[in-house]
Amino acid sequence: MVIRKATVKDIPDILDLLKLRIQWMDDMGLYQWNKTDYLGVYPHSYFEFRVEQDDLYVAVDYGQTVGVMALLRDDPRWPTPAKALYVHHLATHPDYRGLGVTMLSFAEQETLQMGGNVLRLDCQTVNLALNRYYENLGYVHAGTCVDGAYEGNLMEKHLSEGE
Repeated sequence: MVIRKATVKDIPDILDLLKLRIQWMDDMGLYQWNKTDYLGVYPHSYFEFRVEQDDLYVAVDYGQTVGVMALLRDDPRWPTPAKALYVHHLATHPDYRGLGVTMLSFAEQETLQMGGNVLRLDCQTVNLALNRYYENLGYVHAGTCVDGAYEGNLMEKHLSEGE
C-alpha cells in the first residue's frame, strides 16, 4: 500500500469511498457526515480544488483507493494559529482496519517535515466513538466549533521528532 498525493483521476474513487463510508455510518447508527449533507457541501469540484492546492492524499492498495485525507495548512475553525497541519476528510475503506492510524501517522510525519509541531482535526461532538478513537491516539480536546449543521470538537496532538 502507498499513500500519495491525489490526482483528478482519483476523484471518482474518492467519492465512491466517501459514499461507502457514509453508508457505513448509517449502518452503524453514527452521527457524522451522514447527517450533514457531506457530499452536497463537498462535491466533485471541491476535491478538484483540493487536488489543485496539492493537499489531498489517497491510500492505494493494489490499484484500489482505500483511504483519503486532506492536509491543510490553515483552518478557520481554529481560533489560534499554530505550526500545524489540519486533517480533513479522513476516510478509509471499512475492510482496512487500522488504516486510519497509518494515515494519521503519515500526517504526523508530514507535519514534522514541514516544520510544524501540532496535528489538528475536528469531529462531530455527538460521535462519542470517534472522539474516543482520537483520544486513544493521543489527541486532546482543544475547543469546539460550529459550521452550519456541523458541531465539532477541536482535537490536537503535539508532536516531537521521533514520534
